[in-house]
Amino acid sequence: MDVSILIPVYNFDCRQLVSDIHMQAQQLPCTWEIIVVDDASSRRDLADANAEIGNWKGCRYLAETRNRGRAAVRNYLAQCALGNWLLFMDCDGRVRNGDFLRRYLDAADGTTDVVCGGICHADRMDDPMHRLRYLYEKRAERRCSPSHLSSHSDLPFRTFCFMIRRALFEQVKFDETFTEYGYEDVLFGMDLQAHHARIVYIDNPLENTDIETNPVFIEKTEEALRTLRRHEAKLGQHVRLLKMLD
Repeated sequence: MDVSILIPVYNFDCRQLVSDIHMQAQQLPCTWEIIVVDDASSRRDLADANAEIGNWKGCRYLAETRNRGRAAVRNYLAQCALGNWLLFMDCDGRVRNGDFLRRYLDAADGTTDVVCGGICHADRMDDPMHRLRYLYEKRAERRCSPSHLSSHSDLPFRTFCFMIRRALFEQVKFDETFTEYGYEDVLFGMDLQAHHARIVYIDNPLENTDIETNPVFIEKTEEALRTLRRHEAKLGQHVRLLKMLD
């Protein structure tokens, strides 16, 4: 077994995440690589800081000059990868478990196509300017638990951190017509179901550390609703909001 760890980044310093993953990867009993693609960040200071990742053993850092978007950049990462397993993770995650990578590999047996470790958040948020997104995510954590997801196959798929067989990913990929924020992960999950993918949920979350301010969260929610409207025909009745409007 060999694994490619794939991290898209945009306007975020992901060096701590990659450093933690890099340390664990060196203990794995298999071939591995870490690929970070900067999707044309507008913050040059952050892009320049992340560039040092390219000097680390087993790591590649690729800087794009044109923004591909959330879906296309993940497809590009997979295209660059060499592994037969692809471990995608968002750049704003934080590793909580010392055996984070090993847990993913242990769950990837001969009958599994996709392994999802989940998403978690800090125990508290004292800053009221970040309260909206934080409360939204904390209330969603129960629905994202391994036991709940295992028994509710109709819930939206989250791509914050998951591992997938390369052969399966090449069949589904992300829909690159989703160029703005929102719902590309929902459609990806729908495609996994259509291909009868065998998904395993494990208790191995990556912590989301980038909680937006209230105004930014509202802006992104509005953008996601526009995306939903634009792709309503593809998403059909797999989105609760669309069911309510029917």
